[in-house]
Amino acid sequence: MTLPGQAWMLAGCLMIAGCSASRSVVTSNSAAPKVVASEKETGGHQTSLRHDVRSQDKKASNDQQPVTDPESVAESEEDAASISEEEKILQAGASRIEDGEESQEDEFMEGRLRPQPILGQTPPGTIPPSPDDPLATDEPHVDALRLPQVVDSVYLSFPMLRNALYGRNIANGANLAAQGAFDLKLNADLTNQPLGFYQTYRNGFDIQQPVLQNGGEVIAGYRTGRGYFEPWYGGRETNDGGEFKLGLAIPLLQNRAIDRRRAELWITQVGQSRVEPEIKTQLLSFIRESSVAYWEWVAAGQGLRVARQLQALAIDRDRQIRTTVEQGDRPESDVVDNQRLIVARQVKLIEAEQKLQSAAAKLSLYMRDASGNPFIPPDSMLPAKFPVPMLVSPEVLQADIAFATSRRPELLALDYDRQQLNIELCKAQNELLPTLGAHVLGTKDVGGPTSSKNDKGPFQGEAGLEFSVPLQRRNANGKIMMVEGKLAQNLAKRQFTADKISIEVRTAVIALENAYRAISQASEAVRLNEEMQRFETIRLTEGASDLLRLNLREQATFDARVAELLALLGYFVAEADYKAATAAELPDEILTPGN
Repeated sequence: MTLPGQAWMLAGCLMIAGCSASRSVVTSNSAAPKVVASEKETGGHQTSLRHDVRSQDKKASNDQQPVTDPESVAESEEDAASISEEEKILQAGASRIEDGEESQEDEFMEGRLRPQPILGQTPPGTIPPSPDDPLATDEPHVDALRLPQVVDSVYLSFPMLRNALYGRNIANGANLAAQGAFDLKLNADLTNQPLGFYQTYRNGFDIQQPVLQNGGEVIAGYRTGRGYFEPWYGGRETNDGGEFKLGLAIPLLQNRAIDRRRAELWITQVGQSRVEPEIKTQLLSFIRESSVAYWEWVAAGQGLRVARQLQALAIDRDRQIRTTVEQGDRPESDVVDNQRLIVARQVKLIEAEQKLQSAAAKLSLYMRDASGNPFIPPDSMLPAKFPVPMLVSPEVLQADIAFATSRRPELLALDYDRQQLNIELCKAQNELLPTLGAHVLGTKDVGGPTSSKNDKGPFQGEAGLEFSVPLQRRNANGKIMMVEGKLAQNLAKRQFTADKISIEVRTAVIALENAYRAISQASEAVRLNEEMQRFETIRLTEGASDLLRLNLREQATFDARVAELLALLGYFVAEADYKAATAAELPDEILTPGN
């Protein structure tokens, strides 16, 4: 056998011995850290009081100990001397031993779901940096854009929130218009008849003030009537000083407790309160949408890092392959094949860059500058990694539902609708009553008498009653029937809305649980693919593999990392849904920007 053939034979024996030794390594599941309830901000993302949050002060680790097969003891001792330094590194990489946590099994205990640790040496969402990637750094970005900054921008300058806030102006304007029904009214008239047999001159004015408490009205006025009046119009004539009058009209049955003017005023007063839950409902939607846009931007940035890392591998390998080709150890076709990989991965890189640009443009709808114009965040503001995911405990599900039911603005808006309908019902029931009104009026002429009898001089008083009633009352009964139907609709809609909120909270918690588990599995898939990629890289350097197999391994690792990013994105989108469903971050009062 030739010398190169003997060398290849020896290398194959070494690889077989390394594989035999690596099969003797058995790993155990890492410890599941305890769950504590807290509210903190990790990497710029705020968690709810109802989160059961894993303590992340220590890295997730796998306590693993090698277990030796008794039948392979002798063989391992004989082959120990022949194991190369590279194979020892592989064994150490396969074990991935880290310190910091005790081992325990994943289990359900008293209804609490114990969270599984995210496997791997790096935290979820962290991509091993590429030397040529300026974004791929694990150092914290001083100027990195955080989610609270995006939410603050929504509060300060998002146009659709300002649009919702103008609803207050509309409600206040409607209430002010309703108050106009109780304005003090001034009436004046001037009626002169200078031509004809009867020449008369009449002038006067009066003021009317509706009474809010009982639906009555106060009238006060002054008039003058001079000239030669028709005998049948003698009452229009006054003494030389004119006539003063003061009167009061009060409803005794219909319109006493409520009337059209007061009903409109009370409905608009409730409308002023009702506009607040409408604003909060839209604000919840804006916060969720901006949060999703932010996490999509972060995921696109992480995806760009992965694509750059994949391309960097091919570029670095190109220099190595060219060196080996020049030395005559590889065929020239390997250079062409690797160039093909570089071009193919450049296409993926362009797609990742386009996706990041689109995500940044979408985020600019919510992230705005001091002038309120859309601000497209540059790549330098991308966070280094996703925040550490946290698990919501199923134990607090009922508490979350109760909290959401008390906080969600949709239910409060329906309660205000019911108050307005109750006012409408009282108004309709008022119309069933007969109209019975009482009025009193006093008049007094002053100045010189117009006749020798001085019949205008004494004080005159008048009192009266007015009564009317529709015998069938179909108008009032029809209105009552309509309002009662609307009240029944309101009750059914409120029950459905409460059920819908409960389902939304349950769905959000389930989505969070599943997304959390998906991250764990995706991170483990990344770890396994990285291990296989390292094995294939070593085999390639030893001449036992080719570029095609290595490319397949690198592509599988790339796909696994993309899947991990999608799992992380799914988690934080589910978290945004959870916060919106529970209204956890909804403020009690929304101030107008600038106040």
